[in-house]
Amino acid sequence: MRNEETTPLRADPELKSRLREFLVLDNTTNWRHLARVHLVILVTFAVALGFFAWTRAQGLALVWNLPVYLVALLVMGASQHQLAGAGHEAVHHTLFRNRWLNELAGDWLCMFPIVSSVHQFRLYHFAHHQHVNDPDRDPDFAMLKASGHWMRFPVGKAEFLGRMLRQILLFDLVRYMLVRLRFNSLGEYQPGTGPRGQSGKAPARLALGLFLAIVAALVVLQGRVSPWVVGVVPLAAWVMTAAVYATVPESWFGGSPVHRVVPARQAYIGQTAFFSFLLAGLAYIQNATGFLALRYYTLLWYVPLVTTFPVFLILRQLVQHGNGDRGWLTNTRVFRMNPLVRYAVFPFGMDYHLPHHMYASVPHYRLAALHEFLLTKPDYADSCQVVDNYFIPRRGHPRNPTVLEVLGPGHERSGRERFRNPAMDSGSGIAESS
Repeated sequence: MRNEETTPLRADPELKSRLREFLVLDNTTNWRHLARVHLVILVTFAVALGFFAWTRAQGLALVWNLPVYLVALLVMGASQHQLAGAGHEAVHHTLFRNRWLNELAGDWLCMFPIVSSVHQFRLYHFAHHQHVNDPDRDPDFAMLKASGHWMRFPVGKAEFLGRMLRQILLFDLVRYMLVRLRFNSLGEYQPGTGPRGQSGKAPARLALGLFLAIVAALVVLQGRVSPWVVGVVPLAAWVMTAAVYATVPESWFGGSPVHRVVPARQAYIGQTAFFSFLLAGLAYIQNATGFLALRYYTLLWYVPLVTTFPVFLILRQLVQHGNGDRGWLTNTRVFRMNPLVRYAVFPFGMDYHLPHHMYASVPHYRLAALHEFLLTKPDYADSCQVVDNYFIPRRGHPRNPTVLEVLGPGHERSGRERFRNPAMDSGSGIAESS
């Protein structure tokens, strides 16, 4: 069995020197990326709501809204995937240089809106890097198996397409999102060991209980009490919940194998404040003005969160490591896609997944340059698998496989190579990762 820790590439002095420049973070690039994603979200809201208002003013049937609504679902789901990609950068401390800014922006601008948090995802994701493609310890495998989405590779094109078309029935998507909620939001997966014990579950469950209680209260109160009451009830519930977080003993939050940048108390108080104030504001607007703010927000944000968003997650998660082995240079690939597919399926540098898994602290906007540099090294050039397009082969020479092809027979990896990166054991995520 080959140990890739001793390959010449890992000791290459030129690579070690160039890594210093690839690792440099700046505090402006990701502000532009985040601004673009949030602008797309706001424009989608505005266009959809404007069209719905126009059809209502024209006296048209609701069915006229369907084409615009379906497009909005796709754009919102893709943009939610973009937020997850930005949150992934925060997980690796590469969203911003300052650790507190990295964590707070990652939570409030990226992860809280998609019902997760940077720290909870970090618990899950560092285990993936540490045990990549390990069928017993990689949480990606565990999550896909638990939701019924894992496939026995290699798979033919018809089988893969058939599995993807099944998502239209929605049952598989709902199950996938429930499993994701357990793994990425409730933190019910202990890195490298499997399901967690009871310690530390209560804070996340309290947050989920608060969310469900607020939703139930708003359903009951809509149109029956004054707008101020509808707005105050969620905030009062949050104040009581925040008091619990502020006063319980530290042991109630459980331990964490990964260092917390923001202490657990503040993190949970902030996360519950986010959705409590959001729902209170929407409820007040709806009851005070008659504008169906809660209904439209549900249709344009929460519905894509359990439909199109998981579709894009599955389209990425299955293909990045499917049909791969556990080698340092062979556990994943580089994907060259058109801009629309890149936005929806491979956000924030996830198309350059092999260099990311090799050096997880390189920010997404430098991964393409790192890949081009690594191609000058024979070990990398010989092992890197480049994938062109998802369905239709790209013209030209050399002819690289599509995603559908690379998952099938003839493209499976040997499975002989093993690499486990001890740098991830510390939970820092700063060093190179497997």
